[in-house]
Amino acid sequence: MTRKTADSLLASRFTRGLTVACKRGVLKKRLVTWRVGLVWGCALLASLLGGATASALDIVDVRWGFNGKVAPNRFNLLSVQVQNPTPQPWDGEITARKSLGGAGTVDAPVVERVTLAPFSQPTWVRFYVYITGDGWGNSTSNENWKLSWKGGSFDQVPVPRIAKYQRVVLTDTSGMLRKGGAIKQMPEELFPAFVTATDALQVVAIDHEPRQWSPGQKDALLDWLHLGGTVMLVHGINGKFPEFTGPLSVLNSPLDEGRHGAGRVMRIPRAASTIDADEARQMLAGLPKNHVGPNEKPEDPIDMLDPTLSTQPSNANLYGEGADPFHSSSFLGQLKQMTKPDHNWVLLHFMFWVYIAMIFPGCYLLGKKYTDFRVVYAGLLGTVLLFSILFSIVGQRGYGESTAVHSVAIARPLPDGSMDVSAWSNVFVTGGARYDVRHNGKGVLYSTCNQAESVNGTIVNGAEALFNVDIPPFSNREFAHRIKLPGPGPKLTIESLKLEEGRLTQLILKVDGLKPEDVEPTQYLLFGNRFYSLAWRDGGLTLVSDAGDATALLQLQQSQQWANNYSYGYDPYNQRNIQTAKERYSLMFRPLLSRSLNVGREREAQQVQLPPDIVRVYLYGKMPPEFTVQNAKLGKQEGEVLYCIDVPLRETPAK
Repeated sequence: MTRKTADSLLASRFTRGLTVACKRGVLKKRLVTWRVGLVWGCALLASLLGGATASALDIVDVRWGFNGKVAPNRFNLLSVQVQNPTPQPWDGEITARKSLGGAGTVDAPVVERVTLAPFSQPTWVRFYVYITGDGWGNSTSNENWKLSWKGGSFDQVPVPRIAKYQRVVLTDTSGMLRKGGAIKQMPEELFPAFVTATDALQVVAIDHEPRQWSPGQKDALLDWLHLGGTVMLVHGINGKFPEFTGPLSVLNSPLDEGRHGAGRVMRIPRAASTIDADEARQMLAGLPKNHVGPNEKPEDPIDMLDPTLSTQPSNANLYGEGADPFHSSSFLGQLKQMTKPDHNWVLLHFMFWVYIAMIFPGCYLLGKKYTDFRVVYAGLLGTVLLFSILFSIVGQRGYGESTAVHSVAIARPLPDGSMDVSAWSNVFVTGGARYDVRHNGKGVLYSTCNQAESVNGTIVNGAEALFNVDIPPFSNREFAHRIKLPGPGPKLTIESLKLEEGRLTQLILKVDGLKPEDVEPTQYLLFGNRFYSLAWRDGGLTLVSDAGDATALLQLQQSQQWANNYSYGYDPYNQRNIQTAKERYSLMFRPLLSRSLNVGREREAQQVQLPPDIVRVYLYGKMPPEFTVQNAKLGKQEGEVLYCIDVPLRETPAK
């Protein structure tokens, strides 16, 4: 059959089939079916295209901290400006992930839920992330951050620059931008809504009442001020000082320098844009300064610690004026040692070598004796199964055979009857599972502070904070958190006080809300630049002796040794080995005290100075239940808290 004949025959058959189909109505039905299928296919394609469009998200701007920098070993602000350029609403999660060098992702990712209208205007989203860093130089060169969401990612987050303290001028972006001045500007809407995110902030210059602030942002500013911040009131565009209403009206003081808690409010009769670096340095001379690392040339001249400070590395730098030694891993490492699994390592090592011997030459010799390969395979699989069970039984030995949480914290009272708390915890579990870690408070911020491994979990910080993490059986999970905790803590009242030549010679404090058996035998207070020891007598605290200045009490060189990993089982203060968890808690007192003062160097310790009309009492004792993780599955929880309580000083006749 020729090709032409075959084609004619095929065409003839197709024509007859089409005629029969039309007569029977089959073709009509199939055309309807195809038409319906085509409509559904188009709808599905439109849905897929619409979904792809809806997943589109534009990153407009990314800003670190308050002035483009971050404080190492603290929670910091990462502001991301996003917009939705599509006609579809966008609702989803944006995730911030950290990596160190080429080691991949570390720590747990931080997630923020975002909802954007179609063709939305740029909107700021705040992430509260923990920045690790050694404090040397002006950048965390090996720390990178990446933003991602369903259908997209953003890899161009700038590497954060280091600055222990940050000073900013709040600007109203809806008005005229004022250029000039040594102090950097910050859009007022970026100010955080939680005091827990203000660790790095030292000075805020304000020339107007913020119009875009929520009640939470106003409370955060006042809480930060109460804890020791500085507000500089400067002239606005009308040449006058701003007038505040509502909660911020406490800033309306006629004094050139007023007090609010441990903080101060300064009135500078000029515009912020006219203040140069030398003038700013002079105005802020009484405030703590930044550390200048080796060969560092500060980007902002008012961030300098001291122009005379040596920039060459030395032993003094390593043990007195080096990087912040009291980072979170120092406390977390000590807490982890309290819940260290009690494995029978001798038996485990013996089992390991027996297992290796049974694999080889054991299985090899079995094959030499029996030629049937099934016998060898059965022996190999049986050995693996048997030792898997044995290793599981012998290896699962934990601290007290029970789940436990150990913690330490620093707590400072706030004017609204709550406390600002920085805490570190270690969770040890006997049963592997995903655990919810949450605390009863406001503005909770979580981080594992991990610099070595990726953590299988997610962190949601802020108003609805939650740390959801997978913890394997008989293992630890460390984390740090910041929180505004309800409850005023202990109450202190001065019953008797006597001063001689600017020093305390007698003091009796009444203490409510704390029992003598719940605290260490010796407590301390700071007056001016000197510490004094206190002891419990007759139901109150009584001054015992002058304990010296901050340099003498803090013993920073020994604290540096304590902070190093190699000293976890050694007490550098008393030159002996650590035996119990209680001893570890006692050893953490000085590092916690240094952390509360933000002091990690001899030069900074020499600058410690309180206002003359307050004393700061440090009470170190048992952690109350309100500090614990709100999860009954985590079992036994214990820890210690360093309360830092400012008491107004009024001299009274000594009893």
